[in-house]
Amino acid sequence: MNVQQNTVFWLALVCGIATFATRLLPMLWHSKGGADALPPRLRLALSALGPAAISALIVASLWSQVAVPQPWLPALRILLALSSIVLVRRLVGGSALPTLAGVLVFGALQYLAAM
Repeated sequence: MNVQQNTVFWLALVCGIATFATRLLPMLWHSKGGADALPPRLRLALSALGPAAISALIVASLWSQVAVPQPWLPALRILLALSSIVLVRRLVGGSALPTLAGVLVFGALQYLAAM
């Protein structure tokens, strides 16, 4: 597929603006009353939206790893990386160090598997 550079620029710009908006709009919404102004059922539905989106992103990102004829070894690498994220999260807290730990474990296991 031959994509023009102009098209890639506009696509990247639109994606950047959309990403910025998804972070800015909730902050503006919370500064004006936020969840207190919503009905309880809608508040519960919106609170489940974040974890559902993260779960969908994880599944979409990792599906190619386990959609192979013998998925046990890739699945084990994924489980070890996710376990390291949970462990570091419980020990240290935050999100930066657990993310770094998961990336390092997964990357190291991928590197060792390719050797």
